[in-house]
Amino acid sequence: MSPGPGALFRGVGLVLGGALFWLVYFDLKDRLQPEPRRRLVAAFLWGMGSAVVALGLYAVAAWLGFPEDPGVSAGDLFRYCFGLIGPVEEGAKFLVAVLVVFRWKEFDEPVDGLIYAAVLAIGFATFENFLYLPHLSWPEQIARALAAPVSHALLAVVWGFGVSRARFHAASPVARFLWPTGALLAAMALHGFYDFVILAWHATYLSAGVALLLWFGFIRQARRLVAEAVLP
Repeated sequence: MSPGPGALFRGVGLVLGGALFWLVYFDLKDRLQPEPRRRLVAAFLWGMGSAVVALGLYAVAAWLGFPEDPGVSAGDLFRYCFGLIGPVEEGAKFLVAVLVVFRWKEFDEPVDGLIYAAVLAIGFATFENFLYLPHLSWPEQIARALAAPVSHALLAVVWGFGVSRARFHAASPVARFLWPTGALLAAMALHGFYDFVILAWHATYLSAGVALLLWFGFIRQARRLVAEAVLP
């Protein structure tokens, strides 16, 4: 049964409110050399565009014979999450970031790789939340509105950090290739694991809470490491 207008408006408000909360959070955290807000908004919109790219990649995968349904057995879910969800979604975000966002002249310090990757991922999650909206109860909508943006951002900053290391600290062509490539593969694997836990163990609320805790710990550590790296 499709949601009524009231439930739909409430859901849209939750999705947009969750996205705005995390965008403001990143804006406040980037205090040393803050990025232009027009660039943050643009990165967010490009993130929504990367979700469209992901939909296209899923369609291509289905055309090639990959299953559209994850199945029910642990083995099927494992293959679906690690072989399809992780590579497609992180690959789509990374592709848009490398082709568009990371080419901006404002990407001029190591922390920018984390900031832009996270904001782009919030855009991706927002588009995804709109797709899930009609199928969720309001408690699930609240959980997704708060947790999906930060979980996508947590995964994206892995390859955002790798790109920053390659651009600002790698001394050889091999290192400049290995840092973003290795970070992207790690993000794909982590994304697959995160979704596997949700689909196989039905740990939606637990995973949401863990993602929030991991995010705060990870971003604090990453910011400290980046700050140390740029000290003279």
